[in-house]
Amino acid sequence: MRRCVTRYLVLCASLLGGVPPALAQEGVREEVKRAAPPKITRPPELRTFVPAVYPPLAQKNGVEGTVLLQIDLDARGKVGAVKVLTSVSPELDAAAVDAVRRFVFSPAELDGKPGPVRVRYAYRFALDRKWVPRLPEWMLDAKERERGRDVVVGRVREQGTRLPVEGAAVAVMEAGVEVKADERGRFVVRDLAPGTYRVQAISLEHKRETVQVVVRAGEQTRIDFYLPRLNVSEYETVVRGKRRQTTVSRVSLRREQLTTVPGTFGDPLRVIENLPGVARVPYVGGALLIRGAPPNDSGVYLDGHRIPILYHFLGGPSVLNSQFLDRIDYYPGNADARYNRLTAGVVDVATRNTFTRQWQGAADINLLNASLFLNVPISSKVSVAAAARRSYIDAILPVVLKATSRSATTVVPVYYDYQLRLDVDLAGDDQLYLLALGSDDALAIASNEPKENLAVSLDSKVTFHRLQGMWRKQLGPRWSSKLSPAFGFWMTNFSSGESSLDLKNLTWGLRWDLEGLVRKGIRLRVGADVEVTQSLFQAQIPVLVDYRNPGAPVSGGGAGGGGFLGGQTTGETQPVDVKAVIGGAALYLDAIVDLTDRLQIMPGLRFDTIYYFGNARLALDPRLTARYSLWRRTTLKAAVGLYSQAPSPAVTNEVTGNPNLQLEHAAHYSLGVEQGITANLSVNATGYYLDRYGQGIRSNQVRFENGQPKPLYYTNEGGGSSFGLELMVKHELTRHFYGWLAYTLSRSLAKRRADGEAVRFAFDQTHILTLVGSVRFGSGWEAGLRFRLVSGRPETPVLGGFFDADGGFYRQLFGVERSENRPLFHQLDLRIEKTWLFRLWRLSAYLDVQNVYNAENPEATMFDYRFRQSGNVRGLPILPTFGVKGSF
Repeated sequence: MRRCVTRYLVLCASLLGGVPPALAQEGVREEVKRAAPPKITRPPELRTFVPAVYPPLAQKNGVEGTVLLQIDLDARGKVGAVKVLTSVSPELDAAAVDAVRRFVFSPAELDGKPGPVRVRYAYRFALDRKWVPRLPEWMLDAKERERGRDVVVGRVREQGTRLPVEGAAVAVMEAGVEVKADERGRFVVRDLAPGTYRVQAISLEHKRETVQVVVRAGEQTRIDFYLPRLNVSEYETVVRGKRRQTTVSRVSLRREQLTTVPGTFGDPLRVIENLPGVARVPYVGGALLIRGAPPNDSGVYLDGHRIPILYHFLGGPSVLNSQFLDRIDYYPGNADARYNRLTAGVVDVATRNTFTRQWQGAADINLLNASLFLNVPISSKVSVAAAARRSYIDAILPVVLKATSRSATTVVPVYYDYQLRLDVDLAGDDQLYLLALGSDDALAIASNEPKENLAVSLDSKVTFHRLQGMWRKQLGPRWSSKLSPAFGFWMTNFSSGESSLDLKNLTWGLRWDLEGLVRKGIRLRVGADVEVTQSLFQAQIPVLVDYRNPGAPVSGGGAGGGGFLGGQTTGETQPVDVKAVIGGAALYLDAIVDLTDRLQIMPGLRFDTIYYFGNARLALDPRLTARYSLWRRTTLKAAVGLYSQAPSPAVTNEVTGNPNLQLEHAAHYSLGVEQGITANLSVNATGYYLDRYGQGIRSNQVRFENGQPKPLYYTNEGGGSSFGLELMVKHELTRHFYGWLAYTLSRSLAKRRADGEAVRFAFDQTHILTLVGSVRFGSGWEAGLRFRLVSGRPETPVLGGFFDADGGFYRQLFGVERSENRPLFHQLDLRIEKTWLFRLWRLSAYLDVQNVYNAENPEATMFDYRFRQSGNVRGLPILPTFGVKGSF
């Protein structure tokens, strides 16, 4: 028998001195009764939940039940008097009161102003017991008959998902009997006299359902309730231990509002591209360009560990099935000290606990790919979840091309991914899981031309496989610990003609995080992480001739052409092998401190040891975030911090780089304001400045080794800056609508050469506007739109061409570097979805259309061989995708 403190809590606000709210079904369901103004315009919100300690004596004696408490909150939301209204036992009463006194609430508002309120709070203590249905009476012995008969048995589950509704009340109206459903939704009603009864299932989050049953002597009646889900009302808040939020620039999105965003094909991680600070990538590329930084300067984390890629080739879906996703936290800058070895933004993906006691599954099939998900209980404490996805556009497109009369050849992505997770239900709030995941991407040729006429050769592949786990341990009522190891393999292959490259990486990682409440108003986080990558880079590079034939083309003269390097080659290749061990170890410490009722700060410090190509570098990065509640629903915020990372292996290896390069650094500065307009509508504006220094850039300098001159290749003389304004107007997910407006005003500059001036970043976009909205009309219909308007990327103008007599070809004549912009980008996307809800499962059909009005959006420019005439390469045309998905 283990302790189990139920984490479902119900708040019901009332005015101090007013009429107390009515209570139903043992404190789990409450109704607000207000006799007179002032009106509660905003109920208190539980910000910090403190779990109660289950008294050992109560566990030993099998004592359980719900302690109903009355709590007085002052105008600042501070807990005052706590009174026990419904007692279970002195031990449980004292444990509940002790926990509630340490709760942290947001202030309630009366007629728009902070004011004191009284709330009722139901704290339920339950022991985990095995539920065994009783046998029919004729099979029982005399003692069992004396204990009573199971007359009505059944389960309470949610319609469509079949998830158990734990704690639901099942009432037999005529008999005045009420029982509770267990953690699997099961209930038993004993000792009813024969007759006709109305049996009602009641849950705060679901619509009630009433059935009429006839109880006959010697028979057992079974009822299966399937309750449709409802929204929680304005004054009833269901809380599951809410996270503390202290940051300047973070957008947190939940899985429920991520799978129906137009233009993302239902992929939650694609939603990141619609948030402030993220630049648009040509076509539907998968790179993350945050606040003008190169993709490698930002980090994508999965439960605390960095993963090599986020999206499949050519704008495909993310590598993680949405069924495993709990939330996405996006930090465009000023990430806290938990995040390691980066100088730009952070995307933190948290997986959900997939432990289940019943079978669950889902399937999604559309014109691009198909995915399957299955969640299966293995025992009462162990369950397994698995998912797989495979694209098949490489099989469909050739058939489509053959049906056309025009010759056509194009490149298509071929990908798959998988996830396998084992969850173990430990005692209390402890958690243990093991997750294996991987993906494979390649490019294929789709064509209706004869194979002998094809002059295209492709061999490009990216593969990764990873195994990681986490053990979460609750260390008393105030502290918790997480230990998470990870191991992975990552491989990249590319070849063109006689040239090729192969990159193989083995990565080991270990994280330990400790978090707890030191005292009221002070929460501490301490942690350490280690990451080691063993890399092997192998390439075949064409050998250049020792002389140049003035009459031969640059790529001629050899059997193999120019390959990677250009110039005349001998037709032979030379191998390049680079081995490296790159890694780091770090300690971090930060705290969330409430200095006053209005001022909150989060100081942090990170100490890193970073190792690459035989050099160990140290970094000490302090960070500070502050939030100040100015007045009603208005919060000012500011942050400053230092960030460090190792230069790219491409510029630090011993063959083509400089292994003696120092660390690269960035200083982040942010200043912003949050304004709540209504309970569901808010505005968030943040100004930022990023100063990058110590960046590795090309150099013409020479170094000496053993008296011999060698090119230095790279130095730490590079730098750059990014500055701008990010604005987000967000409407939270409600029963009928969610949406947001995201706008970014930015400028990003980079110094690419030691002797040159700073130029605009290649993907710098001054204005980025995104509008997202989705409406639920009822009867299962939902429709949404996404509109994007983005300034064109900078480019270097081509003024013409001139003939190179030595090389025998035309060269471009360039203007001022990156002095012009590409045309304005604009696109409208549409998604329409219809859902049918059945008792045991649900079915949806959706149409997702990108570029509804078929805007051309030029993405590149092609020139003739003399660079006199040019034409635009258009962007993604109208792309409709139809799909169906089902779940049970």
